[in-house]
Amino acid sequence: MAAKGQAIPSLTGVTLYRFLDAMGDVVDERQFADHAAALTWATEDVAEDNEIQRVEFLGPEGDWRWAGPLLG
Repeated sequence: MAAKGQAIPSLTGVTLYRFLDAMGDVVDERQFADHAAALTWATEDVAEDNEIQRVEFLGPEGDWRWAGPLLG
């Protein structure tokens, strides 16, 4: 089994996303099919007290990349 944060080839077509607060601490990690679903979840489906400020996804080379702006 791969270590947390290590790139794992996707057999299901989903990507690992992490959600960070204003201090850069990870609030949650989940898998989504695309950026739009992850960003929608972060802005609409999360309790307000989580205060997610940034969404990143695990890239094919095992590096975390910005998923896009949070709208809403």
